[in-house]
Amino acid sequence: MERRPLRDVLGTGALTGLVAGLAAGAIDAIWSWAPAAQFVGRFAARLRFVAYTALSHAAAGALVGVAVAAIAVVLARGTRLGDLLTFAFRDHAARRTQAPRDTVVGLSLVVAGVPVTAAALYAVFRAMTPVVVASHATDLAVLAVIAAVLGALAAAVVVAFLLARPIEAALARIAPSWRPVSSVWAPFVALAALVAAGLAAWAYRDWDTAKLLPLRGPAVVAVGAALAVPAARPAGAVQARLARLAPWRRRGAWLGGLIALALAVLATGGSAQVIKAASTYTGLGGPIARTLRRAFDRDHDGYSRYLGGGDCDDADPTIHPGAPEIPDDGIDQNCVGGDATSRPQREDIAWQPVPATVPKDFNILLVTIDTTRADHLGTYGYARPTSPNLDKLAADGTVFEHGWAHAPSTRYSMPAILTGRLPLDVYYDYSVQGWPGLLPRATTLAELLAPLGFHTGAITNFWYFDRSRHMDQGFAEYDNEDARLHGAVAGAGPERSHGSSSKQQSDKAIAFVDRHAAERWFLWVHYYDPHADYEPHAEIKPFGTSDMDRYDGEIEFTDLHIGRLLDELRAKGLYDKTVVVVTGDHGEGFGEHGVFMHGYNLYAAQTKVPLIVRVPGLPPRRSQTPAGHVDIMPTLVDLAGGAPNADMMGRSLVDILAGAPDRDRLVYQQLSYEGNHEMRGGATQQCHIIYNVTPDTSWEAYRVDRDPAETEDLGDDECADAREQFAHRYDIDAVPAGAAEALLPARPAIAAPLDAELGDAVRLLAVDAPATAKPGETIALQWTFEARGRVDAGWKLFVHVEGTGATFVNGDHAPARPFEWWKPGQFIRYTTSVTLPRVPGTYTVWAGMFRGAQRAHASAPHARVDKDAVAVATIEVR
Repeated sequence: MERRPLRDVLGTGALTGLVAGLAAGAIDAIWSWAPAAQFVGRFAARLRFVAYTALSHAAAGALVGVAVAAIAVVLARGTRLGDLLTFAFRDHAARRTQAPRDTVVGLSLVVAGVPVTAAALYAVFRAMTPVVVASHATDLAVLAVIAAVLGALAAAVVVAFLLARPIEAALARIAPSWRPVSSVWAPFVALAALVAAGLAAWAYRDWDTAKLLPLRGPAVVAVGAALAVPAARPAGAVQARLARLAPWRRRGAWLGGLIALALAVLATGGSAQVIKAASTYTGLGGPIARTLRRAFDRDHDGYSRYLGGGDCDDADPTIHPGAPEIPDDGIDQNCVGGDATSRPQREDIAWQPVPATVPKDFNILLVTIDTTRADHLGTYGYARPTSPNLDKLAADGTVFEHGWAHAPSTRYSMPAILTGRLPLDVYYDYSVQGWPGLLPRATTLAELLAPLGFHTGAITNFWYFDRSRHMDQGFAEYDNEDARLHGAVAGAGPERSHGSSSKQQSDKAIAFVDRHAAERWFLWVHYYDPHADYEPHAEIKPFGTSDMDRYDGEIEFTDLHIGRLLDELRAKGLYDKTVVVVTGDHGEGFGEHGVFMHGYNLYAAQTKVPLIVRVPGLPPRRSQTPAGHVDIMPTLVDLAGGAPNADMMGRSLVDILAGAPDRDRLVYQQLSYEGNHEMRGGATQQCHIIYNVTPDTSWEAYRVDRDPAETEDLGDDECADAREQFAHRYDIDAVPAGAAEALLPARPAIAAPLDAELGDAVRLLAVDAPATAKPGETIALQWTFEARGRVDAGWKLFVHVEGTGATFVNGDHAPARPFEWWKPGQFIRYTTSVTLPRVPGTYTVWAGMFRGAQRAHASAPHARVDKDAVAVATIEVR
């Protein structure tokens, strides 16, 4: 076999990848033609989207083609594998002519081996999953799985060879007459076909799971790989013609082609709308755009001015969409809304006198319904009769036409409802396994209402609400036993469960009302049934069998049992002395924007929720004032005669409930999830702004007053006022609470400075802590620093409270005024809190600086230092 020059092999690889990528990208874009209209509505814009997707995939394909060709050359020429393949190909070619029956061995082994191996591994999965789940010894469970896999593979090899012999005999009969069976590529084609068939069968059987997975990218890769096979021969012919050119002509052709491709990608991808369409609706548009942007990132800060990078100053690495916004320095570091101020003006909490027509001794019923979209209730215009009881309640109260969740998941929405703080500003306890709970410093709605004379109770039904997460704070009665009625779906995450509890929830709520009919009470009841999986109920006539049909049936079933609770209030004469609030914690997607279920998007389908507030003594109305979950706490506390709490981040809606004119405002949204995905949003009466911070920086704007389904992203064309309001709120979000107050005007008086040096730029002057404390007490630690130099982003303060034995409390934190804001000569003081263990003894507070696994070198003339940690305080717990 003649050895081709390296340049010819690499050139053929590049051209093969370019052609395959161009075709795969065009196919993927055309496949996305209809949904891409969200961003590229006009025909010409969509053609540009197809062109960009094809060209960007061509560029990526060319790079992959070169890489594959280079790897092939190394394997073929630098290892014995090349010699073996050469021998095998020559032997196969000879036998195909002389004895075609001998050329089906590899094909028979593939046909027998792939199904057998898949079956063996599936058997191991089914057998070992319960073992791993139930095991308390992780190491032993892992070893058992490894042993089971090795045993299954060994058995599969034996069985495959036994089955391969009759398959080989059958194939040998047709090999002489049907030459594809004897091709050297037949085993590879069979392998790909069997794997594809297996994946297709799995996707068909488990479509509810498969549609949630990011399978579009692997599908595009598979299409590109398949197209590379027929593209290889013409690519080789073109490379052969190029090889015959003079060296300077050949180099010029390659350089010119590279420049032309780069310019074409930049030209077609110069539209933010095109980049958004490609990143959202094609399998590889996002990863390819991020990769190509690196080539145009002048300041190497991870962001580019081109291809939707969003960098507003590509010559300064401290300025980009992901940069920390330093207030009051005249620089817009995060490229949003100009320079932030450290003393932002927040919305007035709007505390109002309670109208005299409202009963003085009213009760409060808070009903939260999981996974409930506003546009699937009759009172919000839905055609199906899903909510007759809620519609009846709405006719007696105030319906907020623009009710929004601040986040698209229970994990973030429920803490916002309970504490009146935005989801990412809740005081979370991350020491709880799984989703975080609430810290003791978080003040719940129950804790504010209990001192006002309310007997407090909560009836919940989801594992997230177990007492370890402390959402029971302030509740005299807390019942989460019905969580047992919702079981996990095998192989699925928290996005799916089975079971029903609406009847049981209302039974318990009715019992609570009966027990406390003579008292003043606050009751929170959570209904979970509309959450996936959507199941039929005998009490409800089904709307159909589709996901949406069954979802609507779940809402009607939940409404039926909420109606029972409301009827009980009426029967006991309590309805006209009970404030009732009903909201959904988030919505649900049914394919809008290609999104199913919830948790990872801020679109209206996932975050526009019902908000119904019925206050006895106040007239019913439909309000156009935008409202969010954080407005529920101040509204109820205001109605109950309480005082504003400094932690509240919403506003009282009492004036709106009492009939004041509607006012426009922005409901702010936050979303952060694993893998560096950050989104923020803001909704007004007319517009919904979505800012995708990472991994692909982009803006979206929807006129929800005339396009409630958010089918057309208007980009920068409209919603300028809403975007300005959002930018202001976003910059407020970028300034941590207490950041302004932490900066001292001068060096404070310190009797005995620690003078602990943490790295070269930070000096810890003092830590004020109590000398003694009670077991389990939450104590304050006051930190005083001197800035000695500049500190890079990402550094935090680790704080470890250690006692005898293994007793340990983690108080790690970022300073109230982040390290990267500090300037030499400044003095910073702020306070944090830690909850001490319940074990008496002597505890030492250790502190230092860290970034990831790196610690700053620490030294201190007046304190102990151990492993770059300084002993800054000693506390006797007794």
